[in-house]
Amino acid sequence: GEGGFARCFQMKDASGRIYAAKTVAKASIKNEKTKTKLLSEIKIHKSLKHPNIVNFVDCFEDDVNVYILLEICPHQSLMELLKTRKRVSEPEVRFFMVQIVGAIKYLHSRRVIHRDLKLGNIFFDPDMNLKIGDFGLASVLPSTDSRKYTICGTPNYIAPEVLGGKQTGHSFEVDIWAIGIMMYALLVGKPPFQAKDVNVIYERIKKTEYSFPADKPISENAKTLIKDLLSLNPLNRPTINEILDYPWFKGPFPCKTVEDALTATPQNVDEISRAQSVLNFANAKTQAGIYTPKSKNPVEILKSDLHSSQPRAVLPESLSPGDTRSKYQEIAVPASIVSQNGKSLRKLNFHSKFNKVIVKLEQSLVETAHNIRRLRALTSSRENLELDVKELPTCENPTLISKWVDYSNKYGFSYQLNNDDIGVLFNDNNTILKLHNNDRFLELIHHENEGWACIENSVSHPPSQARRQLEIVDFFAKYMNSNLSKVSDNEERKETVFLHRYTRNSDYIMFELTNGTYQFNFKDHHKFCISKNGLAITHVSPNRVIQTHPLILVLERGDFLNTEVPDCLGKIATIETAIREKIK
Repeated sequence: GEGGFARCFQMKDASGRIYAAKTVAKASIKNEKTKTKLLSEIKIHKSLKHPNIVNFVDCFEDDVNVYILLEICPHQSLMELLKTRKRVSEPEVRFFMVQIVGAIKYLHSRRVIHRDLKLGNIFFDPDMNLKIGDFGLASVLPSTDSRKYTICGTPNYIAPEVLGGKQTGHSFEVDIWAIGIMMYALLVGKPPFQAKDVNVIYERIKKTEYSFPADKPISENAKTLIKDLLSLNPLNRPTINEILDYPWFKGPFPCKTVEDALTATPQNVDEISRAQSVLNFANAKTQAGIYTPKSKNPVEILKSDLHSSQPRAVLPESLSPGDTRSKYQEIAVPASIVSQNGKSLRKLNFHSKFNKVIVKLEQSLVETAHNIRRLRALTSSRENLELDVKELPTCENPTLISKWVDYSNKYGFSYQLNNDDIGVLFNDNNTILKLHNNDRFLELIHHENEGWACIENSVSHPPSQARRQLEIVDFFAKYMNSNLSKVSDNEERKETVFLHRYTRNSDYIMFELTNGTYQFNFKDHHKFCISKNGLAITHVSPNRVIQTHPLILVLERGDFLNTEVPDCLGKIATIETAIREKIK
């Protein structure tokens, strides 16, 4: 609503299961029309159950907000994938299209038009399956031959008949049009009618004025399907049941979408055999519910779904029983605040790789301690050691802490990594990580025994609640750069890494990093890092010479190559004991 905010939180139920909680401020629900629209969205989404539609979990309200709980999709949307990849291969898009078509077929069988299909509303679940979300513009038709007349949608995706408004009306075919827009955008890199001026976009749409760039070749079969999906006359577009019969779907077809596809084209994706592709295509259609009989139960929105018996309540009893709120507990700060003009001020990645990382770190502790003990026993018991290739990992210098300041008596523990990222682990266990050569910083909100929600912010336009913490980070950064020397030369950022926890005693300080690296700074200024689950060891000398080797080779020699480390084996024994003591 005008002047309102949409907020996202993480919430969990009694079993610890985490959900995304989309909230709508009651102050933004200014009239009956806005309220009816919200309740219609909730009723429609709540009634849907399909493997390729974001799962609606629950809804409830308090005095301030209405809360909509949804499943968390861990890998963002097709929009982020396209921004990263620039273009997507045809085999991958075939797989995407089957899942999208399956979901739309299900919606249409229940007389629901989505009306806002776009790459940003199609998300990846934990298994990299697509899920359609955001039913804010969805509508239920009273009958299959009914029409809608409201002009709505996103400019790049809007169908020509929608622009016709009351003169023409629109129906299920607007979703077919949007499928064509998305297919074109994925294969070419941008929507077909894109322009800076929205009026130019609309004029191009009305004339279906677009082309296929010569420098971005796609197959003729793909072009044929896109042209038919983007037919000016809605009646000339293929039906939802006809789309998958096009010859284009006979090309190479993967069995699934892999997580690596978020950043790069999977290897050999164009080399899938015809026989395997046929099998994969059939399996994908089955999983997307293509063969499921047409629903005989269209969505119905009853009067009782739109009116509450309580004067100050928004949600009627039919959508949210009175005790619903008590089932859930908020576990994060507001995640993403979107202003009324739609501009994102804070971007939360609930589903970042840090969300469950503490479980992985606990496993890493066990594996690391086990491997160190096993390799120490192996090298001490055999004179002529025959090395197993699995004990010889590929060794590269890890990300490590090059400077630190312990100010935990007031704020927290500040550190600089050897990629020049600067972090502060605050006393509440939350972290601010300021990225080097970047206008972004990360707020990492700690959840006990689980992991971190990750909020990405702009350094130049930080949210008010993070400004003080950012000032503290800058204060420590200036202090460390002015007063402390680095322990090693710079490394490029290979991954986002930050400090999980640290331990200080009279002999060493131990750092546990979120990538599973354990760093030990001994009081004689020799520094060790254990990585690769205990199979690799790094030494940084007092004069900043750094070397990384398989641990088994260092144990066999009793020291590092070309360097004499005082009591090297004793230090490794100390490291094993320290890591083992961390295991719960």
